[in-house]
Amino acid sequence: MGLSWSDVIDGVRSLDVPREDIVLAGSGPLLAHGVIAEVGDVDIVARGEAWDRVAARGDMRAGELGDHYVDLAGGVQVFSGWRGEPADAVIARSAAVDGVLVASLADVVAYKRRLGRPKDLEHLAALKRWADVMTDPVATARRAPEVLADRVEAGERLAPVLAALGPARPTVLALPRGGVPVAAPIARALSSSLDVLVVRKLGLPANPEYAFGAIGEGGEPLIDERIVAAADLLESEVDAVVAAEHRELARRVALYRAGRPALTLTGRTAIIVDDGSATGSTAQAAIAVARTMGAARVIVAVGTAPPDVLAMLGRHADRAIAAMTPEPFTSVGQWYRDFSPTSDDEVLAILRTSD
Repeated sequence: MGLSWSDVIDGVRSLDVPREDIVLAGSGPLLAHGVIAEVGDVDIVARGEAWDRVAARGDMRAGELGDHYVDLAGGVQVFSGWRGEPADAVIARSAAVDGVLVASLADVVAYKRRLGRPKDLEHLAALKRWADVMTDPVATARRAPEVLADRVEAGERLAPVLAALGPARPTVLALPRGGVPVAAPIARALSSSLDVLVVRKLGLPANPEYAFGAIGEGGEPLIDERIVAAADLLESEVDAVVAAEHRELARRVALYRAGRPALTLTGRTAIIVDDGSATGSTAQAAIAVARTMGAARVIVAVGTAPPDVLAMLGRHADRAIAAMTPEPFTSVGQWYRDFSPTSDDEVLAILRTSD
């Protein structure tokens, strides 16, 4: 008989060591996220004092890749590192589930692919099915809507799903400013660089919210000539909007990049992140800009969006996911308890921390 999630939680707590110094690894994260129903044993990675205390309780043995481990009662194995990586690195990418730190699903995918046992292949197949369900707009809309605590929680919900997708050569791109705190946990879980993608919509002079195109860092304006024709815009009007938005784009790029190297997306998977998308216009513009910058694949990840908007973004991107897709949908902010504005100082602090 296998171990349930409650059994695993009890096993972790029974170690009686600081919880911030231990992380559930192996198949445990799949159980924590509901990908599988049970596990046969419990793999835990410990660091510092936690490792010292656990190591004193049993016979310490050498692992295959330079780490050490101890066998404890109840099918628990505690490791000083994981598959050649130090415990600190595994913990840095982890996230809490029910008060227990669990390894990033990106680490689980790499581990399962490396071993390739029948059990691992079954788990990878289960993870793919789980990711498909978690990224399906109709399926997510059926779940009871829950208000997100804040932008960080949105990122923590999105991170395991994105990790399960196993994107190749990912670059996490936040749409400033609100997308930056959402993107930070995602970049950490994927061991990816975090950057900003500064995009400006080109709005009709009479209705700035209705875009006839977009402009992004390092790219030429993307203009929908059909909308320009339908709105009967003069060339001079188009040029004036482009010039104004180009100035604002340059100002924001200078502020947020602050000496950082120019953004390069050639051959990479661009993961565009925002706190929400009520109409999809900004995210759609960002998708177009990322593609013109050479991204091989584009994934959109937002905190919240209406199901139809998420489905529309999925048609323009290679994939689109949301932490929640509630209805009725009036605004992004209604689905956050804390939707206070993200300041430029916060954006710059998060970007510095991620370097």
